[in-house]
Amino acid sequence: MGTKTVETPRLTLRRLESADAEMMFHNWTSDEKVTRFLRWDAHKTIEETKDMVRRWVNSYQYDSTYYWGMYLKNGEMIGSIGVTVISEPDLKGELGYKIGSRWWGQGYSSEAAGAVVDYMFRNTDMERISAFSSVENPGSRKVMEKIGMHYEGLLQHYYRTRDGFHDCTLYAILRKEWEQACKAVCL
Repeated sequence: MGTKTVETPRLTLRRLESADAEMMFHNWTSDEKVTRFLRWDAHKTIEETKDMVRRWVNSYQYDSTYYWGMYLKNGEMIGSIGVTVISEPDLKGELGYKIGSRWWGQGYSSEAAGAVVDYMFRNTDMERISAFSSVENPGSRKVMEKIGMHYEGLLQHYYRTRDGFHDCTLYAILRKEWEQACKAVCL
């Protein structure tokens, strides 16, 4: 299926375009607060962001790419979100998201993440979608809980950033759990 545009009440999730690099740089890729929990440092130049956008735009040629820019209805890009297919035979994906610190705590990440999980279960064979976050990042954990993911455990020294290794909480949602939640909402 690949990345198709998704509309939510406050956001448009769509494929990245080369022209988005400037907004990305100013709104989140250069933000030290945002990149604290990422494997890459805040971008010092717009060229770094342009290179990142170029790689994502090139990846859209593959139907297994699920990566969206997060845009307010006025067109301003505030973050990005995606699902990486981590095992095709096992139908497993991993959700990841980033949002500029100016928009933290306003529900945008939860709105986008819920829409992406819904998109994946409606349009792919995905059986399981997981996500993880540093134990030092409670905001990310709240997003996972808000969209119906369940806590599965602690992953010690799961990944490394500029600050060293991070212990992470692992959350996931299965297709049957998503289906049950959909039925409850639709009644």
